[in-house]
Amino acid sequence: MRSDARRNRRRLLDAAVEMILELGKQPPLDAIAERAGVGIATLYRNFPNSQALLRAVALHVLDRAIEAGEEAAASGEDGLEALRRYLHAGIDIGLGVVNILHPLIDDPDWPERRAAAQALLDRLATTAGRDGGITEDITSTEIALAAIRFCRPLGIGIPFEEERAIAHRQLDVYLDGLTAGAKDPARSSI
Repeated sequence: MRSDARRNRRRLLDAAVEMILELGKQPPLDAIAERAGVGIATLYRNFPNSQALLRAVALHVLDRAIEAGEEAAASGEDGLEALRRYLHAGIDIGLGVVNILHPLIDDPDWPERRAAAQALLDRLATTAGRDGGITEDITSTEIALAAIRFCRPLGIGIPFEEERAIAHRQLDVYLDGLTAGAKDPARSSI
């Protein structure tokens, strides 16, 4: 694929992520093309139908999140800070899109990405627990479900950037709560 074609495809995917998070639903295809600064024909050259676009958007976000998690794990930071970095990246990448699109996609099963994401989060949570950053009884599944809640737009009319800032603050409060439980023996046994 030519570099300009790759760039246009990436612009379309990024525009779709932004618009889905802003609207809380699938935007019109012509609006995505306009946001990306390309014509509708360019969109259809890359994605022959709405299902192809939605699936590509979900996979694009999942791949970026897995990449961010691998970078966080390799950062050399302690376990909690690596986990924190990964979860904040999830908000910025737009991981909430996957939750919105999941019921709209005909075949929303991505076993290889699910396995990669699960293994990554298991590794980050285990390291954070071992380092004493979070209570060891908190599972990676619990952390994943909390992250989904922070990443998903509320759909109540809060401006996009403000909502994202709130999500980042709430994520820090959540992680700080897990940290407090790790440092307080009475709380970690609850």
